[in-house]
Amino acid sequence: MAGLLILIVVYTFIFLLDVPPLVRRRAWRELFAFALLSLTALALGIPWSLGHKIFFPSEALIKFFEPLARLVIGPQE
Repeated sequence: MAGLLILIVVYTFIFLLDVPPLVRRRAWRELFAFALLSLTALALGIPWSLGHKIFFPSEALIKFFEPLARLVIGPQE
């Protein structure tokens, strides 16, 4: 439970540092991209901080590209 609290505090701190300058500059696209990526990371971080096994997109990418890499580069020595 302490991990969840730390995660929420860190994300709140990051949002408080990064969002106001974007709003002042009226950088709506950057704000949208920042919010989308940050909230996605937060949504993946909450179950992970509670000890649940979650799906990491990097695992799927590795499984997808590993056979291609072996074909191009060759087998590991």
